Amino acid sequence: MGKKCECPPGAPKWMVTFGDLMSLLLCFFVLLLSFSTMDPAMYKEVSGSLKNAFGVQRDEIVYEIPKGIDVVSRDFTPIFNVDVVLEKIKSALRLELLKGEIQVEALKDRVILRLNDDVTFKPGSANLVPQALPILDKIREVIEVVPGEILVAGHTDDTPIHTDRFPSNWALSAMRACTVVDVLLAPGTISKRRMAAVGYGDSRPRVPNDSPENKKKNRRVEIIFMQPPHPEEFQVTPVDEKGLPEQELLPPPPTSMKERPERGV
Repeated sequence: MGKKCECPPGAPKWMVTFGDLMSLLLCFFVLLLSFSTMDPAMYKEVSGSLKNAFGVQRDEIVYEIPKGIDVVSRDFTPIFNVDVVLEKIKSALRLELLKGEIQVEALKDRVILRLNDDVTFKPGSANLVPQALPILDKIREVIEVVPGEILVAGHTDDTPIHTDRFPSNWALSAMRACTVVDVLLAPGTISKRRMAAVGYGDSRPRVPNDSPENKKKNRRVEIIFMQPPHPEEFQVTPVDEKGLPEQELLPPPPTSMKERPERGV
């Protein structure tokens, strides 16, 4: 009977090298995971397009011969989505939200971005304070990448104003809204057809005007991202050097009297 082989106590030596290798691989993949980032808003846009592209087909009664359609433009047209707009705003204006300089509210068909009186206008003035310009630049970047109609609304408190420039609170609030729209449209990267300015004066207070703090809350500018009545008309479209979308460029004027259209009375 042969001599029985006696193994040394403990784990074999190759286990040390194997354990080091596994530890290095684990650290490597942990670093890869920590470096990777994902944009939730972009993920929702892509997932929505894929859902529409590969969704369950419906049986429809067809009375005409099917005609060709542009599958790419139909499936990947930007769609107004409240969650996507909200994520974009929170990502671009995270610091301002933490400071309390702005507030954001999401409703069923719109997202309301409120700019406080401290970071927009001085009382009785329609001239933007300097610290408002960087905030409006960030808001412009959000408007450039999300579809929909943008309504800028000016609000005041119930303190009456009677000056040569502003005969009423309506005039003051409307001028403030127009000032914000002019700043947003200044670079020419947003279609003018998407923008609207309105002044509500003191007709829509958030809280009763019974204290200086409440009056300060009512003096505000709201930038409202809305679902347009015809979504295909308010898509994010490229803008030419003159600030007009490509489909909005007017045709050249007629060169002869025969080509000129007849005018109505």
